[in-house]
Amino acid sequence: MSENTKKPLILIIDIDDDIGSVTGKSLVYGKEDVMKAALEFAEKRPEDADTNAIFAGLNLYESMKNSSKEPDIAIVGGHPTNTLLAQMFVKDRVKQLIDKIGNNVELYLVSDGTDELLIAEVLRELAPIAGLKRVIVEQHLGVEGSYFLLARYIRKAINDPRYSKYFLGIPGVLIALFGILSIFGYIILALKVILAIAGIFLILKGFNIENKSYNAMRSLANYLRETSHFQIAGLGILAVTILASIVAGYYSFVTRPKNLIILIGSVSANSLPILLAGFTLYIVVARIFYKVTKSNLYIFKEIASIAVIVSLAFAFSQLGLSLETYGLSLNLITASDIINIFIGSGFLLYSVAGAGVAALIELVDYLYFRHYKRAEDK
Repeated sequence: MSENTKKPLILIIDIDDDIGSVTGKSLVYGKEDVMKAALEFAEKRPEDADTNAIFAGLNLYESMKNSSKEPDIAIVGGHPTNTLLAQMFVKDRVKQLIDKIGNNVELYLVSDGTDELLIAEVLRELAPIAGLKRVIVEQHLGVEGSYFLLARYIRKAINDPRYSKYFLGIPGVLIALFGILSIFGYIILALKVILAIAGIFLILKGFNIENKSYNAMRSLANYLRETSHFQIAGLGILAVTILASIVAGYYSFVTRPKNLIILIGSVSANSLPILLAGFTLYIVVARIFYKVTKSNLYIFKEIASIAVIVSLAFAFSQLGLSLETYGLSLNLITASDIINIFIGSGFLLYSVAGAGVAALIELVDYLYFRHYKRAEDK
């Protein structure tokens, strides 16, 4: 096999770790060990679909080996109840496996259902996915066998926590909510609430918002754990100023006359300066303070950013005050009025002044630290 050819790695995905619960191993690597796990699992759980998935993976292994592709094979388990933990465990175990055998691999995933195939989106970060195989067992059932199979699935839906929360938990909540509201005579309200909850649930599951939110929260938690306390303080200050800006905007909306010009002016004069002040404080605390504590006095870019933000805060504040004044005296604003507001309020002056100060700071940075400093080094 050439260096550019990727080594096939066949992964038999067991998302609920049934094989691990029987064999005691959630990660089984190598054909011999996989075969032993398959025989042990088939002996104890002959009716389980994972048995077919293992032998389908072994069949794929033999086919590739006969084609001189030199594949590897492994069984990777997840978590019996929590889908998100299962994805995390599978990813961690596959990463351990790839670190062991080398990064020059391509993955072939084998499973007995659609849940396991969704793990491909998680594993793409580790190695390219070259193939997906879903194992469907062919059966011929009579009427009695169909009832037996249906009873088996119903029992699994009731007893398996992965499915019971959808088949029992959520319908139970909706039925209980409908019953409680109906007791007090709110039947129409109950129907509306149930439809709203069902719609939100379908949206969350349909767009996979649950998993995305979980991954985003994990990333944020890791970031906060690894970052400095100055970053955390800066984010806290920024969050408070964003909230204050929203409150100021809402207060302007409910207290001012219902005039669009006055409303825009009030938001510009109050909400936007507070928001920009929050970004300024974030740069000061999270960037400048952090660099100073590390004996790094190269803060020209931060000062330039602060100059632009502060000038915009003054610009929006003056623009908002001018809009409020015009809104109180005029019912209709014309194009000439807009020009007068932008020029007379000093919006353009403050904006250009801030940009000019930032440009001067960047110029000083370039002339001294980029030009003269290099000359001194030579």
